Amino acid sequence: MPPLADTHVHLLAGLDDGPPDREVALAMCRMLTAEGAGHAAAVAHQNADYPDNTADRLRAAAADLAADLAADGVPLAVYPTGEVMLSPTTLDDWRAGRLLTVGDRGRWLLVEMPHGEFVDVRPFADALRPSGVGLVVAHAERYPDLLYNPGLAADWVAAGCLIQVTARALADPPNPLAEQALRGWARGGFVHLLGSDGHGIDRRRPRLADGYRRLAEWAGRAAADRVGAEWGAAVLQGLPVAVPPPAPPPRSWFRRLFGG
Repeated sequence: MPPLADTHVHLLAGLDDGPPDREVALAMCRMLTAEGAGHAAAVAHQNADYPDNTADRLRAAAADLAADLAADGVPLAVYPTGEVMLSPTTLDDWRAGRLLTVGDRGRWLLVEMPHGEFVDVRPFADALRPSGVGLVVAHAERYPDLLYNPGLAADWVAAGCLIQVTARALADPPNPLAEQALRGWARGGFVHLLGSDGHGIDRRRPRLADGYRRLAEWAGRAAADRVGAEWGAAVLQGLPVAVPPPAPPPRSWFRRLFGG
């Protein structure tokens, strides 16, 4: 297994609902290295619930974490990242420089849906494209309107979005319907990035390896390596990622039920 890249893990102590202090953040990083990770997005929320999470604050917290990891000899590269909740002000916030891109590289922006809502990201993706910025859709498996609509997911990919899936959802899907949909995503090339969405050591632990293994089972080892390692590391380093167009799932009772 190559060094994995966790593109979504809350590691910045005291900034959101992730680790409350330095010790828990370091423990999470050790868990990640035990999972086989070599790279991790050090994420904190950027939304109205956390108004103090400016881009500069996230940068400083990630720099402190990197220094602690070096001092403790933990071989994990961390990349400051904001998890941006879409809102009517997101584009204005972006233009004002208030949002932190993945790894602070100015190439990818990690976005999530507003609480209890689902919105089409394509207008925002279109607005960012002239700046050379693409969207990473965080924990995309949470959104039934996307998970059960392969046509819409393909349109988002065509618009330059990357689809991130939580490793835990792959390893232990919440129900048979979600499992079938996620298997279809994996085999059809809809999954581009793997994230643990880890928040702590007692709950929502940063687990990656089981999700990587499930990807390998469903889509093959080469696909799991691309998603779990190669593309993730590239995104964290601000590099372009050219993903192939996804293939529609084969016609089945699932597609007859949900359309497409």
